[in-house]
Amino acid sequence: MLRSLSTISKSTVRCMSLTSKLAAEQPSKQEVDDLFAEKPSHQNDQRRHAYSMNKVELVGGVALDPLYKEAKNGKPYLLFNLITNSQFRQQDGTSFDQTERHVITVFGKNAENLSKTIKKGSRLMVQGRLHYNGGQKDEQGNRTQRNTYIIANTVQPLARAARENPDQH
Repeated sequence: MLRSLSTISKSTVRCMSLTSKLAAEQPSKQEVDDLFAEKPSHQNDQRRHAYSMNKVELVGGVALDPLYKEAKNGKPYLLFNLITNSQFRQQDGTSFDQTERHVITVFGKNAENLSKTIKKGSRLMVQGRLHYNGGQKDEQGNRTQRNTYIIANTVQPLARAARENPDQH
């Protein structure tokens, strides 16, 4: 069974406590400006976003063979799904597994190289950042679905899949 690695800080726990409705909304420009507004007047503009970070680390298995494509501008990219498993124990002592499927996108030379080496079942460690699209209101006031993607900076193959017959070389 594949396990996911995660580090949860106090600020992450506070962010996770938001309702799903608030989490699905795109923050307004005013909310972002208020959040990162300079407190003391002596701070310079370079430190405005100093306490902001968007980082993801996952260890899991590739669900399907990756899809290699080229963008309209001719630059290559690679799409694949990474599956992670987590096990949780409830207060009554019972445990359950939670499986997540993550959509990973890799760009450039890294995409070319990975398209030749990874396939369904490959174990990988992925480091990158979260990217969202959707979650906007249309003319009728209905909110579109918000999708979450991971833009990978580093993809590291971990272990080769075990052979079916260990006598073969």
